[in-house]
Amino acid sequence: MKKRKKKRTRTKDKVGIESRARTKDQNRCEESAIQKHEDAALKTVLGYFADELLPYFGIKGEVKGYAPTEIIHLELKRLLQDFNLIMSDGSWKHFEFQSKNEGTKGLRRFRSYEAVMSQHYKVPITTYVLYSGNIRKPMTELQEGENTYRVVPIIMRDKNADELIGKLIEKAEAGKDFTRSDLVPLSLCLLMGGRMPLADRVKAAFEIIQEAKGVSAEDIARLEAVLYVMADKFLKREEMERIKEEIGMMKLTQMMVEMGREEGRSEGVDQVNRLYRRLVDEKKYEDWERSTRDGEYQKYLFEKYSIL
Repeated sequence: MKKRKKKRTRTKDKVGIESRARTKDQNRCEESAIQKHEDAALKTVLGYFADELLPYFGIKGEVKGYAPTEIIHLELKRLLQDFNLIMSDGSWKHFEFQSKNEGTKGLRRFRSYEAVMSQHYKVPITTYVLYSGNIRKPMTELQEGENTYRVVPIIMRDKNADELIGKLIEKAEAGKDFTRSDLVPLSLCLLMGGRMPLADRVKAAFEIIQEAKGVSAEDIARLEAVLYVMADKFLKREEMERIKEEIGMMKLTQMMVEMGREEGRSEGVDQVNRLYRRLVDEKKYEDWERSTRDGEYQKYLFEKYSIL
């Protein structure tokens, strides 16, 4: 009897270990999906509104264009960065997005990006790390040997969503027109600090954006799309449904259709719309974000999904 009991115990322990391992794997997959979700939104807003975001972050300089974010190292190791901007003085502003502080590991990775890209393109590069989540005091300096490596932190929790929304409401009530610089920070309001509940922030931000005067319809559609993706990440399903009912929010697919029309790809509006609907339905926001700025990748997706 004792031997049988031990055998059952071992079997039970084995099942428990396997169950915990599966749970850990699922959690890792969910965290990875959430991070890609946020990255896609941040890359999109930087891609369309860099001129407005840099002054908001306190970064000086004029944006001239967008630089590559991928390079093949001599060891055939692919280095993937989040975003690079080419400035008017020839320098690059390199952006990384972090919802978890990687500490030394992250700084070593960012330093390798800078070193390889600077050597390859012969340009000076400064790295800015946008920290979201509950990160307030990240590690921003790495000392190794005689060298010190630093990144410039942008702590989103230090920015106050309550104050931002309050000022915009006051401006709207005063009957004043908005500028792109006024509205762009709203797309990141869910990453900021403040006491206002996240669902209330989304509702207020959509109401401000939809009623804004002085900003083009294309910019409004882009801001709504980014805010929707952010809300889809941070809000619970019932909260999203309630917001849709309360403010009559456009469906994300409709927003993407408008962006598809504005893109004006030679493949045709109908193809672009069908592609965006497919990507949205499958929640492949990272592919959608890349397809809005990479024509070759968009063509690849047309072939992948047999959209003719």
